[in-house]
Amino acid sequence: MKRILGIAGSPRPDGNTEFVLERLLAAAEAAGAETRLFALAGKTVAPCTDCGQCTDRQPYCVQSDDMQALYDHMLWAHAIVFGSPVYMGTMTAQLKAVFDRARPLWLMDNALSRKAAAAVAVGEGRWGGQELTIQNIYWAALNHGMVVVGGACLPYGNWEVCGMAGAAGEIAADKEAIAAAEGLGRRLAEMTIDFGPGGESARR
Repeated sequence: MKRILGIAGSPRPDGNTEFVLERLLAAAEAAGAETRLFALAGKTVAPCTDCGQCTDRQPYCVQSDDMQALYDHMLWAHAIVFGSPVYMGTMTAQLKAVFDRARPLWLMDNALSRKAAAAVAVGEGRWGGQELTIQNIYWAALNHGMVVVGGACLPYGNWEVCGMAGAAGEIAADKEAIAAAEGLGRRLAEMTIDFGPGGESARR
């Protein structure tokens, strides 16, 4: 059974990005996957300070915040869907901190390299920076050695999930984005790629 983790990078609770991820994960569950959602809203993931102590304190960071729980979720998953609203043309600072703070997993036998990465972005306009945001998410994921999985869910975008919404709840009207998210969820659940033992947590 595929294990799929969604990380909602919006600082706003119950926002549009989280809504899209919920629909994606629901479709994945219907296709037989086990899923979890980790929303960064209301949580603290401090920026990496480049203290270097993760090299001596493997497997995890010396900072004690909500990233400690997220490490285990990331190790549990076979695939991780990173979701973000568009902030100044890229991902939120909250989501970028997750990638930076995942350095201990990179040092831990490059643990994320055995996992698939997918992305969701929500912008206020139809061409509001969603694709650039997703590209930045994938660039960060590729730095961790993750395998990028495209949506391949025609006719609603065979590249990735780009939603359009501003105010809370507006994303529900973007039927194309919801259909693309559900298609991506099914695709992740049904993938036959063998990523090896990477879904097993190192924390016992």
